[in-house]
Amino acid sequence: MQKPDIGLIFEENLPDEIFREFEIGVKADGLKIIVETREPMGAMMCAEWFIFPTIMAYIAKSYFDVFLKEMGKEHYSLLKDKLSKLTDKAMSEPRIEPTLFATEGKISSNNPFSLACSIHAEAENGKVFKLLLPKHNNNSNYKLIVDRFMDFISDYHLGLQTLNSIGCPWEIEDLTSDMIFVHYNCETNEIE
Repeated sequence: MQKPDIGLIFEENLPDEIFREFEIGVKADGLKIIVETREPMGAMMCAEWFIFPTIMAYIAKSYFDVFLKEMGKEHYSLLKDKLSKLTDKAMSEPRIEPTLFATEGKISSNNPFSLACSIHAEAENGKVFKLLLPKHNNNSNYKLIVDRFMDFISDYHLGLQTLNSIGCPWEIEDLTSDMIFVHYNCETNEIE
């Protein structure tokens, strides 16, 4: 199977209309897009932020390195719009937030981030940025969050942003995990 430029995976028990709407909305000649369902994961044993979300969007490095250069900013604006609308619709459904069970002291009781939905974007050297989205509340502006994340990823692939510019003191090859967790800071209006 060839790696997609854009991927979207969601649990099969969710209605698929919003996911198919996303797929139709971003489809373009030359773009490899995969939208698929999967069975619910069931019990998992791992650190909270490593839990596979109920809904996961993925943007490959190839989208920025190849496709975007050929198709221009029009498709990029379209992708940002469709991805932010999908995120907003998905996050407005509090029923998709997973329930966590653990022995005492193993779970953060005040984790502000959702485990239900996340956006992953390929960096380099096998590393992936994972955008931690805030849990649903009336103050969450998912359009702004997704826009800032996508702009950061685009700038990162253009060499205009680095790990250091978002507050990470290590070089990408020095990271021990393949996952780089980032979030939107509403006070600074930046991805960190």
